[in-house]
Parts: sequence; C-alpha cells; structure tokens
Amino acid sequence: MSERRETSESFGALFEQAGGGRQERRRFHVGDKLEVTIVVVAQNAVFADLGGKQEGFFERIDLSDPDGKLLVAVGNKVSATVAAIDRGTGQVRLSPLFIRNAEGDALTTSIGLGAKGQTPVVVEGARVKGSVTGVERYGVFVQIAGTQGRSGRGLIPTQETGTPRGSDLKKHFTVGQEVEAKIVNIDQEGKIRLSITAVARDDERNSFEKFKDAGNAEAAESGADKPKAEGKKAQQGGAKKPEPRGFGTLGDLLSKKKK
Repeated sequence: MSERRETSESFGALFEQAGGGRQERRRFHVGDKLEVTIVVVAQNAVFADLGGKQEGFFERIDLSDPDGKLLVAVGNKVSATVAAIDRGTGQVRLSPLFIRNAEGDALTTSIGLGAKGQTPVVVEGARVKGSVTGVERYGVFVQIAGTQGRSGRGLIPTQETGTPRGSDLKKHFTVGQEVEAKIVNIDQEGKIRLSITAVARDDERNSFEKFKDAGNAEAAESGADKPKAEGKKAQQGGAKKPEPRGFGTLGDLLSKKKK
C-alpha cells in the first residue's frame, strides 16, 4: 500500500508541475461514472487521468484476467465508477465497468475479474460465450457468461448473426441457446455490440496466417536443401570415368601390320 501511495504522490506531483495546481479540482462522489484514460501502470495499481490534471487509481487485480494477465496498457480507455475517496488525501479509487482497446492494440480474448463482489469487466475485442435472452427482428440479445444484468448484455445486429439476408432470426436462434461472439464495440453509454461473423472472420484469418507461415517455413527449408543437392550433383559429374581411346582390337592391329 505504501508503494502505491508513493507512486500516486509522485504521479500527482507531475500533474502539479504541469500546471494542475492552478486549476480548480473537480469534486467526485462515490458512484460517479467516469470515462478515464490509463496513464501509468505500477506494480500494484493502475493510474488513470480523470481530467483537469487529476488522477485516480484501480487495484491492479481489478483489471486482470483469471490468469493474472493485465488487460490494459497506457492509452486504454476505461469506463469506471468512483468506488471510494480517501478523506485525508482525496485520492480516488476506481472500479472498472468496461475496457476499450487503444487504437492499434491487439484485441484481447479475455474478460477481466473486476472488483471483488462485482460483475466481471467486459473488454472490447474479447471473444465471449453467452446465452440468448431475446430474439427481435433487428437482432439477438445475449447475456455474456459470468455477467448479470444490463451491463453484461449485448446485441448481435441482424447483419452480424451470420444468417442469410432476409431470414427469420427466430428460426435460427431460441432463448437459452448458447452462442459464441466477439465484442466489437462498447459505446459511451455502455451498450455492447456483438458479432458472430467477426468470430468466423478471425478464425479464417488465423487459419490463413498459419498456412502462410507453414508455406514460408517449407520454402525456406527447400531453399536450404537446394545448394546441397547441386553440390552433390557437381561432385558426381566430376567423378566421370574417362572414355577409352579408339585403339581398336588386337586383331585389327595385326591385320594392319600384315598390310
């Protein structure tokens, strides 16, 4: 805890040096919903810019997957709520709701543990499983596995279901059916857009990459064997036996001598 506080104080000092002390600090309240940007990743905590040269922090474990892998990096956007405020220092502790990937980041395949006793954190770009909760003309509603309530419910738009155009979705999906989809977007209001076709595209892309890598490896191996084969061929060519000279038979020589 002391390490986190020292890191927080030094981080706060950077804000002060940047002119944060000349601005009126915003007053936060427990339960406030915020959109924050990750700015520092420390050993036990992850710090975020709250705007107005103010900072808050997440417990590192709240932004990690079940294997302990951190799901954010500097630049990621996180939707969060204010979980607690230290009365003495005014330090703001945050609780994550959604994680958005920074532009250009590789998409994760996990969802976060979230704060203790709360719903797991939904991560944009994650490949998730869930059960159908409703089927409408414009799409399919899915409750993401491990989540409860609206914060973990997403919509698969008709064009992302992988069904033929103009087909009746109720003939392809039923309430309670398990599906696998990718979280392609989480908007500012926390609405989750899912896609089944994105999963198929990812699988196809991965298969192509594996095929291409295998082809490159085979070509490299073939190229390495070619000089050896040519060297062996040249060696065999150099070991040719000399052709016999045309001296003729002993009979021929004797006949010539008589003449």
